[in-house]
Amino acid sequence: MPRPFNYFIGLRYLSAKKKGFINLISILSVAGIALGVTALIVVISVMNGFHEDIRDKIIGTNAHVVVSGYTKDGISGYKEKMKGIKKIQHVKAAAPYFMGQVMLKSGEKVEGMLLWGIEPSSMSTVNNIDKNIIKGDMDFIMRELPDGKRGIVLGKELMNNIGAELGDEIIVISPVFQQTPTGMIPKMSKMRIVGVFEAGMYDYDTTFAYASMDTVQKLFNRPDVATGIAIKADKLENASIVATEIHRIYKSLWARDWMSLNKNLFSALKIEKLAMFIILLLVVLVAAFNIASTLIMIVMRKTKDIGILKSMGAGNRDIMNIFIIQGVATGILGSIIGFVSGVLICIYLKAYPISMPGGGSVYYIDKLAVSLKFSEVIIIPIAAILISFLATLYPSYHASKLDPVEAVRYE
Repeated sequence: MPRPFNYFIGLRYLSAKKKGFINLISILSVAGIALGVTALIVVISVMNGFHEDIRDKIIGTNAHVVVSGYTKDGISGYKEKMKGIKKIQHVKAAAPYFMGQVMLKSGEKVEGMLLWGIEPSSMSTVNNIDKNIIKGDMDFIMRELPDGKRGIVLGKELMNNIGAELGDEIIVISPVFQQTPTGMIPKMSKMRIVGVFEAGMYDYDTTFAYASMDTVQKLFNRPDVATGIAIKADKLENASIVATEIHRIYKSLWARDWMSLNKNLFSALKIEKLAMFIILLLVVLVAAFNIASTLIMIVMRKTKDIGILKSMGAGNRDIMNIFIIQGVATGILGSIIGFVSGVLICIYLKAYPISMPGGGSVYYIDKLAVSLKFSEVIIIPIAAILISFLATLYPSYHASKLDPVEAVRYE
């Protein structure tokens, strides 16, 4: 345990008012630690915010667990299986759907899209599909319109691509062919746009469309068959447990949780977060080298002081503690400044988010999301202080080994 005079002398060296090159390096060391800690806190918080924003948008449009068959035939008898799935522990809600790729024709424009056949009342208990509607009403797809057509809800970007408006008539072309007097032609259905949704992800808004489940089943000639069952767990963390239990009970069904469905994306985010952490940690390491070099120069300039202290009875450990205290104090000061500034910047970015150029079409998000997790960011200043401590060991040990006779001989 350092003695009181160790702290006094160590902090005295740190706060010396005498200007000089060494004092400048001390200031730069504090600034380097502060800058590194600030950058790490801001970047990690932004990466966490991006991760959570992407997760919420994916889950808001899809489900915690998706159940499908192992073959292209889909799930027959899905109503009975869905009743059994709802009884499984941690399952909060379940909804069937029929999904298939179709062509959409509006005027002279043709676009490919993914058509979802759903029951809005049950699907809204699984995800936030009803909350994504910005025009019209999702419930209209369940009703036959006065002109005999069925309703369809399109993604905002998809509707812009085909130049259509709410209430326009479009033609949906199925990949299923039927026999007519003129030969084999694909099944087609005239539908009316009754709603527009915006999921917040460009890929979804340009390719997804929703209609009633029975309408899509008829379009694909697959009555009483579901492509899959969307499931909501009571907690996100329990999604994998639900998927495992479904697979155990129903051997013919393939259950995947939201993490496995988007494994590549979330793995890439984790790797990017780790890479940014390592890169910015180098800033802290550079500052730590500054601390070490500063202490070495101080030891060279304070040779006389060290000799006098030793001649007065200070031991090797006392001399070592003096310089360790000075270096660690530099790290603590820089870490505190960096932590406070980093947290304040994150709070500001959360209150006044920065808009992203290109929006969701480029970055999946339209604004810079920030999620400040103290359990993570508190590790950063602690790590910086530890690195500062390690940087002091060699110069402090070197100072403690100085011979007091040699130190004062020529003074």
